[in-house]
Amino acid sequence: MSHITKVKTQLKDGQVLRDALRNIDYGIREEGSISSSYSPGRGMAVEFVAVKRGRNIGFRRSECEGGFYEMLADWQVMKRSKKDISNEIFQAYSCKKVIQTARRKGYSVIQNKINRAGQVEILLRKVA
Repeated sequence: MSHITKVKTQLKDGQVLRDALRNIDYGIREEGSISSSYSPGRGMAVEFVAVKRGRNIGFRRSECEGGFYEMLADWQVMKRSKKDISNEIFQAYSCKKVIQTARRKGYSVIQNKINRAGQVEILLRKVA
């Protein structure tokens, strides 16, 4: 009985996703599979695996959801809740994507921090 479940996302840029995961201390292993702690021999194929503290989260593109990534994991063995882990990944991805887009449009990043409320604060300046 597999306990691998997926989380649908709105994350589309694979390179930004990999960079964001590295920024929050995940190691990236290209291609592979995710398996449940209850059935370790039966894995689900993924595009890449994010590894942190011995816990694995697989990422694969959904074929029918507009090319967005799905996160697959055995969430029951994680040390933190699925919601907390997802929010951390979504926040890191969003921050990375905003900065990438801003730089492409000629802005420089003056400040990038997380405030006491856990919100990202990015200060940008237009480069002349």
